[in-house]
Amino acid sequence: MGKDNGGGGGFFAGFLIGAVVGGAAAVLLTQEQARDGLADKAREAGNFAMDATGDLRGKVGDVTSQWQSSVSDLYERGRQVVDSARANIDAAVAEGRAAVDETHDELQRKAEG
Repeated sequence: MGKDNGGGGGFFAGFLIGAVVGGAAAVLLTQEQARDGLADKAREAGNFAMDATGDLRGKVGDVTSQWQSSVSDLYERGRQVVDSARANIDAAVAEGRAAVDETHDELQRKAEG
């Protein structure tokens, strides 16, 4: 009977050692897989951020171009309005001078005559 007890204890000891080694290996592999999973998720997040940044940069560029075009159009319209107003004022001043000259000549004729 003494031999049977020693064999069963060796089996149990081997079973425990195998379980501990297997558990340690499982923990190490799980940690490595978790690390790889986190690294993959970090890469995906980085790629998403880069794509989002590129999209945003494109949209900002489009909006900026539209604003520049609108500002250019508004500037041109404003310049045309100012030029038209300047021409109207110049014409009114010239007409006023002509009226003053005519009135001056008329008054001078009346004074002489």
